[in-house]
Amino acid sequence: MLLEGKVWTFDGKPPRNAAVRVDGERVVAVGAVADLRARYPAARRVRCEWITPGLHDAHVHPLQWGLALEALDLRGVDDPDRVARLVARRAASLPPGRWILGGGYVFDGYPDRRRLDEAAPDHPVFLRSRDLHAAWANLRALQRAGVDRRTPDPKGGRILRDGSGEPTGYLLERAADLVAQALPPPGKDQLLAGLADLARRGFVAVHAMGEPPEATAWIRELAAEQALPLRVAWTLPAARPGAWAPGRSPGGLHVFGVKFFADGALTSRTAWMLEPYPEGGRGLPLDDPREADEAVAEVMRRGLAPVWHAIGTRAVREVLNLIDRLEARGLPARRRFRIEHVQHVSDDDLPRLAGLALSVQPQHAEDDRAALGRLHPAQRRAAYRWGEFAALPGARLLLGSDAPVAEPDPERALRLAQQPPLDGAKGLDLEAALAAYVHTPAAVLGWTSEDAPWGRVEAGAYAALTLWERGRPVARVWRGGLEALG
Repeated sequence: MLLEGKVWTFDGKPPRNAAVRVDGERVVAVGAVADLRARYPAARRVRCEWITPGLHDAHVHPLQWGLALEALDLRGVDDPDRVARLVARRAASLPPGRWILGGGYVFDGYPDRRRLDEAAPDHPVFLRSRDLHAAWANLRALQRAGVDRRTPDPKGGRILRDGSGEPTGYLLERAADLVAQALPPPGKDQLLAGLADLARRGFVAVHAMGEPPEATAWIRELAAEQALPLRVAWTLPAARPGAWAPGRSPGGLHVFGVKFFADGALTSRTAWMLEPYPEGGRGLPLDDPREADEAVAEVMRRGLAPVWHAIGTRAVREVLNLIDRLEARGLPARRRFRIEHVQHVSDDDLPRLAGLALSVQPQHAEDDRAALGRLHPAQRRAAYRWGEFAALPGARLLLGSDAPVAEPDPERALRLAQQPPLDGAKGLDLEAALAAYVHTPAAVLGWTSEDAPWGRVEAGAYAALTLWERGRPVARVWRGGLEALG
């Protein structure tokens, strides 16, 4: 196969019009179109606008995405009454007692369960917010889970209650797990469905973040069965230290990190902030970085990367303080840490991000505009600063979707990375945005140094490539074949 177009090699040379010869799973040559046509006259020719290393979604929840594909889709819905109508419609099509699951809504406030009780009196209902940091349940669901006025708030979570102490049905952070544990268990099929959908969108690799412990067994089974439709970099749950061990599989699985949650999310008002929200409160810590020194040091000793979800200004600061404490102990924390989201960074902390791997999701800047609009002006100015991150010495930027929080849409992510929809926010230039999507995610995992490197287009590289037209992926090269995207 001979691919022809503008080739972004990411081998230190600028993009150029060229041809790429692919034979099986390797890139054989990159050079002038006329030269390669002459050398390989019988090769199938494929013309496209751009040829890049393959797309990586550097922050995704593939099991949750697979579940979202079969659940009630509430993305873009911000009215609790409309959600209730959609739930009632779904209830009419299901036998009594069947769970109604859904997700994707964003509300200004915290509705109680009465709307859902009326919409589906004979069905347990459990709906996740778009950011996955809150949930809305009806009485049937609370009863199935055994959640009532006597149930205490879990660490890192809150059951909202009415004036008499009864649960309202709205659950913040880890309180949602109390009901989630009563749901029909997901399985390997949903995990594979999520991965397959990502492959159909043109991704050749994903970095899977914060999946439940049982999913680690399923992903290992899929790798052993040679069933993975793309390469998977996997993080382990922080709550399972007995499972903290790195590993690589010839089936395409790379267990590389342990996922910690410094805080919650902006739209649920659980992102941990230095300054209070206009309605009060500063969010809350989950895996508190102030108490995590020994656990994180152990992660590093076992050869894994500490991967920290940090959204609010206080969360980012405390993760940076943790890095400084570990560096003072002689541990290479600045080189090994990853910070996920990094959505709100104070001016004082911005220079402290130099040298770090920073995983950002441009779609959130657009999807969170209503929540951002409710913040104080100084808080808004601290949001979505990846254009400034790119100017920091040694900072390594990665792009992802956080699916199912946002749809894994590469065209939209690339556009928003360059043009953040916020007044005064700086974006990335095209080459920096592409690098964060196709090169740096491989580099931070060491894949660019493998015998068949990923993340570059050069002779000897692994032929996991993405073909583009007008800023949109249209095909991927995978395992020796060319797959057109729908």
